[in-house]
Amino acid sequence: MRLLEINNLTRSFGGVLAVNDVSFSVDKGQIIAIIGPNGAGKTTLFNLMTGIYPPTHGTIMFKGTEITGLTAYQIARLGIARTFQNLQIFNNMTVLENVMVGRHIKSKTGFLGAIFPVWPVQREEREIVEHSLDKLAMVGLTDQAMQPANSLPYGRQKMLEIARAIALEPELLLLDEPAAGLNSTETRELIDTIYNLRDQGVTILLVEHDMETVMEIADRLVVLNFGNKLAEGTPYEIQNNQEVITAYLGEEGSGC
Repeated sequence: MRLLEINNLTRSFGGVLAVNDVSFSVDKGQIIAIIGPNGAGKTTLFNLMTGIYPPTHGTIMFKGTEITGLTAYQIARLGIARTFQNLQIFNNMTVLENVMVGRHIKSKTGFLGAIFPVWPVQREEREIVEHSLDKLAMVGLTDQAMQPANSLPYGRQKMLEIARAIALEPELLLLDEPAAGLNSTETRELIDTIYNLRDQGVTILLVEHDMETVMEIADRLVVLNFGNKLAEGTPYEIQNNQEVITAYLGEEGSGC
């Protein structure tokens, strides 16, 4: 099933084309990696897909419905969640509270209900806590639930951000450089988490520079260079694509 379709997506900032006429699709249940040199437009592409920037041109289709130009919260409500290249956690909250923030978009409590809590509201809040604890268990953070978020080491904070994103119960999860700064043990845990999410029905689209991780987990790769789509294919095809080797690894590269 075609879950996401990117059609001729373009975004310019002044005279700079950050993303230029990029098209690709993502099928349900896939793990797709977007790779390319620094400045290739990868994070800008994520920002377009999640409503942070409107595109200059092109369309974004999610489950057959156009979402081009929707706000970030509208896109999140439809079932697309993301993490960020630079950590975006709430340092003054606990680990559990950070994940609860991601879940509250699903709540039905209105302004008056928050001021004058009644039994249905209290029940919903308990359900949010239970759901958030379940997501923390998925990333191995149950024991740290009541700690301040900024007390976690960097690798654990990245897993916390994933837990907050999946608290939304997304159909499509966008991960922006999830392995950056992780040691080998943490990277292995990340890979296992991604596989677990995929097995639970979450489709994964990730931006990543760690080629060993990308080649292990991705079903297909999309390669960007200076905002343009340079290539698309399986890990084997991309690994042996001379244009990719030249653009991403230099003339002397022998593979990804």
